[in-house]
Amino acid sequence: MSETLPPLEQFALTLFDIGAVQLGKFKLHSGKRSRIYLDLRLLVSHPQALRQAVAAYRTVLDSLSFDLLAATPLAGLPLGTALCLELDKPLIYPRKTAKSYGTGKQIEGVWQVGQTAVVIDDLITSGDSILQAIVALKASGLQVNDAVVLVDREQGGVATMQEHGYGLHAAMSISRLLAILEAHQRISSKDRDKVLKSL
Repeated sequence: MSETLPPLEQFALTLFDIGAVQLGKFKLHSGKRSRIYLDLRLLVSHPQALRQAVAAYRTVLDSLSFDLLAATPLAGLPLGTALCLELDKPLIYPRKTAKSYGTGKQIEGVWQVGQTAVVIDDLITSGDSILQAIVALKASGLQVNDAVVLVDREQGGVATMQEHGYGLHAAMSISRLLAILEAHQRISSKDRDKVLKSL
């Protein structure tokens, strides 16, 4: 691409080009139906795209105060690992279920009671999976004020987080993502309208 685009715009196009943005009819993890599916787990197979994702997270993380990165299982983990290396910050992660063997830990990694963790996830829809992670982190004596995602699907997750007293920061909203894709002819205005109506 000859023109130099702002990094976030370039990232939005990359997401589309690697197949992480799919239009059609999908059933989401939350049970809701959607006209768009964001498969951000594909990022790990595209190192350049993963670097762009890290840069997008940084636009938000650089303004927050925290001691540790806490990645949600499973989608947040590779992203958290990439950020851990980039920011030189320790990473921890809550397990989906506490270990029934060994130490029986619910959180993997090293932390101290009272430290502040920022939760890293790929996207937010309802906010449930992020809130589950926060419950586990707080039960282990950690402070949590914020969570950061790449994409806000604009389906109530931010409001839910705020109701529980947490800040949710997204590098990009789904409407901004769609606007960029339409501006660069990756999708039609009809496609964009269909998706926005389905949210």
